[in-house]
Amino acid sequence: MSGGIYITGWGAVSPAGWGAGALYEAVKAGTPLPYSTTKRTEDAPEYRTRKVPAPSPVPDWMKHNRMRRTTAAARHAVGAAIEALGPERLASAQQGAWKGGVVFCTTNGCVQFSRRFFAEALSNPALASPILFPETVYNAPASHIAALAGSPELNCTLVGDSSQFLRGMDLAAQWLEDGEVESVLVVAAEELDWLTDEALLFFDRDGITAEGAAAVVLEKAKGIELLGVTGAWTYGTTMSLANAAAGMRKEVAELLTQSEVDVLLCDGLGAAPRADTAEQAAWRGWQGKQLHLRPVLGEAYGCIAGWQTVAACESIARGESSQVAISAVGLTEQAVGAVLGGIA
Repeated sequence: MSGGIYITGWGAVSPAGWGAGALYEAVKAGTPLPYSTTKRTEDAPEYRTRKVPAPSPVPDWMKHNRMRRTTAAARHAVGAAIEALGPERLASAQQGAWKGGVVFCTTNGCVQFSRRFFAEALSNPALASPILFPETVYNAPASHIAALAGSPELNCTLVGDSSQFLRGMDLAAQWLEDGEVESVLVVAAEELDWLTDEALLFFDRDGITAEGAAAVVLEKAKGIELLGVTGAWTYGTTMSLANAAAGMRKEVAELLTQSEVDVLLCDGLGAAPRADTAEQAAWRGWQGKQLHLRPVLGEAYGCIAGWQTVAACESIARGESSQVAISAVGLTEQAVGAVLGGIA
């Protein structure tokens, strides 16, 4: 990144409610939100979830023809995206005056419709509902967002672990630097389903899954400065998870322009024990304040780094922080960090 990239809007949908403000207030309070306990069958494991509350009143965009048969992930994604765009930019987009691209990030995608469709196909292929199929693909939410915003510009879906949102912001910055678009909407979304809720138990027996979405708008206009995104510290056979997290922390330190005593660390702690051990070791000795999201909201897979970014923006916009470091150590793939500066 060469600099001069700013976040000019952000939005969130979470178990705390619809809106970035609700998310930030819940995280600041630090009290874990209520959860539900469910057991799919008598022989299945018991799992815990935090669901997004129903919006009140129901927004008009939910009555749009495209949104009537969408999955929860798509509705969450659109809700966060509309908040991030704001009414003026959304109106401009719908009049065809917004030259903006869309980057959608997810881990599980539209798992509800995917699971239902393939269950029907397995039971009787002749009766598998064609209505479900369009929502089984990963880029369905990105398609809905572009349609509602009237954007024919670049549109990309990135599938990765819980750190992928930060790499999505890096891709958006590249598009802006290359002059491909004037603005980029980066969105992440997830939804609850027993398939992913039970899968979390393989990583963390005490885990609580959550759903929702996060969105930011990146532009070369004034806003909250994106000082940089680290490289993707991919771990596997040639690099340990601990070394990936340590490498990410070192690169984040190089992006800071203030003493870490004055910087808020928005960390990803509260994930599975294996990832937590590596992230805790990487940030041992950190002297600034820390903000923890997962213990309050739960495990939202590809959405969590987006929530961290939105919380960082709220903290800076409210004048409570002048610089924020974001740490995302993914459950299965990579460690990525980012640093946001003050408002310019």
